Amino acid sequence: MIKKRYTAAEIICVILLLGFIVFLFIWHSGETKKTAEELASPVLEITDASEMTRKSEEDAAEAFGFDLSKTEGVVYYRNDNIMDVSELLIVKLNDKADSDELKSAVESYVADRKNLYKNYAPQQFALLENCIIDSNGNTLFYCTSKNAEKYYKEFKSNL
Repeated sequence: MIKKRYTAAEIICVILLLGFIVFLFIWHSGETKKTAEELASPVLEITDASEMTRKSEEDAAEAFGFDLSKTEGVVYYRNDNIMDVSELLIVKLNDKADSDELKSAVESYVADRKNLYKNYAPQQFALLENCIIDSNGNTLFYCTSKNAEKYYKEFKSNL
């Protein structure tokens, strides 16, 4: 069996590649230093003001069933019409370890809403089916809207 001898250049390239990968993991741990307001700002700039109105952090905690003391900030918009499921929730958590708990709370909320709208509001049910729920480090994004993809793209580009 013939053993291949690696050149110094090949070894250096592999070491540099591994170093770069480690750097990326350390540099982007998934946490952001931006406030919830800063995260939401570009999304709100492209949001149709007639689609949703701003609600309080307490309204969000009550609707989704999460503990406000675990958050640094909450931005919550909802349509005032009970027959419109449009919502936008952006949360910055104190600790990224709480992101799974918050994501589960939002998923449970959406499941309850789907059961509510399934039989008598097919368009609203479709919006709920296509909602976006994403937790990334110490942030959570949830949106049910006809423009959810556009809002999510703007949110992700601002992280």
